[in-house]
Amino acid sequence: MPRYWRCVDEDTWLSETRHEHTWRAAQQLALEIAPEFSKEVGKLFKKRKATQDEVRAWLNIFFKVKDYKPPSPPVDLRRFYNPIGGFDTVSLAKQLRIKPDEAAVLLKKLDKTLMVNVMEEILQAVKHSREHGHVIELAKKK
Repeated sequence: MPRYWRCVDEDTWLSETRHEHTWRAAQQLALEIAPEFSKEVGKLFKKRKATQDEVRAWLNIFFKVKDYKPPSPPVDLRRFYNPIGGFDTVSLAKQLRIKPDEAAVLLKKLDKTLMVNVMEEILQAVKHSREHGHVIELAKKK
């Protein structure tokens, strides 16, 4: 399901629309590289006004992701790539003995460029909320 960062007060978009797998991958990656910010990262899917601690956490996470080196994939991903439709997450999930949604999240976490962009969008959304006192949410696209 597509989601985007929305400022509730201004009824405006604060990010690109991305599949929920992408936002979940960002949340998981943030927890992996910065477990000390688990409280702030846990708020990702909640409607709220961001706190200063949340802005600080996402700023730190953003810089950690920029320095992050994705691990080697658990299997050769070339076997699951289809140039027309991207990756076959169902076959990848069977190979790894996980759910297709988990395979999709895994693939997103391995894409450093995507994760840097997503973390920046999260950071900008929480900064907007904190600076203006606005409520933000990771809204579902209708």
